[in-house]
Amino acid sequence: MKKVILMSGLALLMMASCKKKEEPLPPPPPVEDPVAPPAPKPQTTTTTTTVTTEEDPDGTSVSVSNDGISVKNKNGDAKNNVTISKKKAEVEIKTP
Repeated sequence: MKKVILMSGLALLMMASCKKKEEPLPPPPPVEDPVAPPAPKPQTTTTTTTVTTEEDPDGTSVSVSNDGISVKNKNGDAKNNVTISKKKAEVEIKTP
């Protein structure tokens, strides 16, 4: 019995001596700027585009219908218009 008491006392001493001591954590450093900076204002840009349309753009156009056919050609100031239908036949040529 003496050995059991002696061994349990020795075990308690060892457990107490090996126990780690918890140190308190240091307080966090104070916050220098507690308020967040304001969000930047969005930059808006406006762009305007102007579209110019020509009445008769340069090029060739061909129209075919039940009444007949129409061919129009424009190159700068020169115009050639040919219209053929059941009721009329017309040729128009304009040069500068």
